Amino acid sequence: MVYHSSFVNEDEVDSACGCPLLPLKSHIKGPAPVSNQDRTDIVDEAITFFRANVFFRNFDIKSPADKLLIYLTSYINVALKRLEGCRTLAEGTKAIINLGLEKVPVPGEAGFPFPGLLPLPQSHEEAELFRNYLKQIREETSGRLLSVAYRPNGTPNKWWLAFAKRKFMNAVAP
Repeated sequence: MVYHSSFVNEDEVDSACGCPLLPLKSHIKGPAPVSNQDRTDIVDEAITFFRANVFFRNFDIKSPADKLLIYLTSYINVALKRLEGCRTLAEGTKAIINLGLEKVPVPGEAGFPFPGLLPLPQSHEEAELFRNYLKQIREETSGRLLSVAYRPNGTPNKWWLAFAKRKFMNAVAP
C-alpha cells in the first residue's frame, strides 16, 4: 500500500496548476507560506515516505497534495542519482547545488516529469508562480535530503543512497 499525503483538506491554501501551494518549514524565499517548525510539512512527508513509495509502480491519487508528493518523490530519486557517486558531504552539496541551478520545468514544458499529472497553467503568471514554488520546494528538499543521505561525519549513508538505483513509477531518473 502506497503512503499518501496527510494534507487532504487544504481548502484554504492557494493552488497553481491544480497543485496546492502547501506551507513549508523553510527559510528559503519563495511563494510558499511559512509553516510552524513543529508541524510536519510536505517535504518531511516526501522524505519519510520515499523509501517505501519508491517501490510502487502505481500511485492512486487521493488528494491534490498526493500530486506534490509524487513530484517530490521523483525529485528525491533524481537527487539521489546525482549523489550516488559523491563520496563526501562537500561533493554531495556541490552536486545538489548544481541540480538546483537547473531550469525548473512546469506542466506542458519539455522535461516536466509525469506529463498529464497536473493541468497546464492557465496564464504566464500562474506558470511563474508554480515554477517559483517548485524551485523553493526543491531547494528545501535538497537541503533536508543531504542531512539524511550523509552521516554527521560527512560519509555517505548507504541505506539512503542505495535507493538511487530504484525507478519510481517505472520512470527513469535522468
